Amino acid sequence: MNGPPIPWGCLRVTDQMISQVGTLEELRRRPDESLRDFPDAVLMPGLINAHCHLELGMVRNLLPPGEAFPMWVSRLRKALEGAAPEDYRQASRLGALECLKNGTTTVVDVGNTGESLHELASLPIRSFPYLEVIGLDPALAQSRLENALHRLGALPKASGLFSPGITGHAPYSCSPELLRGLAAAMPQASGPFTMHVAESAEEYAMFKEGKGALLDFCRRIFPGWAEPAGQSPIAFLAAKNALPRNAILAHCNRADAADIRILAEANCSVAHCPRSKAFFGHEGFPVQAMRDAGLNLCLGTDSLASNEGLSLFDEMAELHRQHPELPCTDIVAMATVNGAKALGRSGELGVLRPGAAADFIAITLRHHPEYDLFEEIVGESHEVLTAVVNGEEVFG
Repeated sequence: MNGPPIPWGCLRVTDQMISQVGTLEELRRRPDESLRDFPDAVLMPGLINAHCHLELGMVRNLLPPGEAFPMWVSRLRKALEGAAPEDYRQASRLGALECLKNGTTTVVDVGNTGESLHELASLPIRSFPYLEVIGLDPALAQSRLENALHRLGALPKASGLFSPGITGHAPYSCSPELLRGLAAAMPQASGPFTMHVAESAEEYAMFKEGKGALLDFCRRIFPGWAEPAGQSPIAFLAAKNALPRNAILAHCNRADAADIRILAEANCSVAHCPRSKAFFGHEGFPVQAMRDAGLNLCLGTDSLASNEGLSLFDEMAELHRQHPELPCTDIVAMATVNGAKALGRSGELGVLRPGAAADFIAITLRHHPEYDLFEEIVGESHEVLTAVVNGEEVFG
């Protein structure tokens, strides 16, 4: 993703970094070096999952697709009743391993139990895990924020592979006061602020029209929820000064032209989850309008509560199916360089170049080398032969 594909390409890894890129003949093996050879394969950057919920893996295949979003939320809450901390940790552990097996070397993970953060701290995957906070009552915003910061402080310290932070869930589940406090308190060493917004028709109806099943659901939780002011969810956040600059916003299916202008002015990135969108039957996602506005678009899997797997190759294939007009090179970029840009790690992640972190994968090449390489990457699932994170082979 740092130039055209290199036939007979070779990487040299030195001290957890990529030190050279070229052909095998150009780099030439030194006597003190080991060589890993992958015939009929493609070396490419490790994929970046810009939005997932690993801890929800325990409800895999338990929730039916196609239900209204508020009903799905109710079923999810019911399915998680009685789950123990170790259940969430095991789900997170298995989810991270599934990501690596499918070529993802970096995850932006969101969990409200905190168990996934503890688990990811010790796993060989590059992670930006967030403790997710919920709270509609503005009177409780300060106490929720203080509790989140206390829990964050109890985690292992940030490292090269582990960058924990705090975040809010969504504008329909967090007061503006809470969202502003969380964004202001985010550790500088962590990734950007992230949250869900404009995902469903029910969310749009709640804010824009002041009605609907999601509004009724939220009022049962917090009866004091005020009547929305006739704005879209994104416009509501902007009006409440609760949309941080450079945030990663998950979904944004129901973003209109005015919303897209707001996102562009705030330099936000959008994490699109194609198979989760298909699971719910959500309408929208104005991909071309977002591209025309210069928004940085990346890819996520969302959770196994609304997806069959955690493969970004499958997300790329689904996006290509939904939007065949998108160039395959741009779709691959959404899973690599764009994800790195969203995290503020351009040039370090999502690319094979000297000075970048040694995060890369090898996948099988099934067609003749003259076949369009990017079409092959996007068009089907792949066997991942190896996954390397920070210079260490962690799968293969």
